[in-house]
Amino acid sequence: MNRYVVVSTTNNPDYYFYAPYIERAWNKIGWNLCVMITNDVNESDLKLSNPLSVVIRMPKINQLRDSSIAQASRLYASNYFPLDTLLMTSDIDLLPLSDYWHPNENDITIYGYDLTWFTFYPMGYICMTAEKWQTYMNLNNNTKDEMIRDAYDTSIPHSPLANDWEEWWNWDWSMITKRLKPFEKQIKFIERGQIDIAGATLAKGRIDRYNWEETQNQSEPFIDAHAENNNVMEESKLNKFLKVFNKFYGEL
Repeated sequence: MNRYVVVSTTNNPDYYFYAPYIERAWNKIGWNLCVMITNDVNESDLKLSNPLSVVIRMPKINQLRDSSIAQASRLYASNYFPLDTLLMTSDIDLLPLSDYWHPNENDITIYGYDLTWFTFYPMGYICMTAEKWQTYMNLNNNTKDEMIRDAYDTSIPHSPLANDWEEWWNWDWSMITKRLKPFEKQIKFIERGQIDIAGATLAKGRIDRYNWEETQNQSEPFIDAHAENNNVMEESKLNKFLKVFNKFYGEL
């Protein structure tokens, strides 16, 4: 069975910078990479090297911000894959650090629901076959119309049409939680666990941009790293990221 991790990016180098790094990392632990991009992204900027990696260009939708299109696009990735493909959502700035993810192809698997204090299903990480994604997201290979339909769905608590940042920024996880919540008894939840570190309660096993250095002072194994997403190529930030990446995967 083909297994793809699905991430997304706008035409923002603070995000697409990470594409070649997470490609190597996910490939190392047995996953291929799919990058959903907005209409204005130059595919060559992703600097992907594995011919099995998939790049999907999303349609321009005038009613929606590019950020909303990018974020939600991961929920529509099944429109572009064979139905038996295993698809798992993640963020482009989440770097896997160990072989932690072993979902069963017959399940809907959600990792880290406890990290939201069981309030919503986190986009990092939700896994199921493309066929199940199609079923639960009510998709029929018509991404543009389906995304517009969902944008106007007033039953979803957050709306990409809103002016308030939190309202439109949270649309993706709000939508998938709405779609899957009625089937919660069928979902396999893998709790991550949390740790009190660096003056905060954070994901266990995560090197976190909240405090990159101090969150490395926890017991191994590390599971992932949540990297910077603002001015990421500033020298001190870049060096910190590369030091961790190179430790786990060698120089790119």
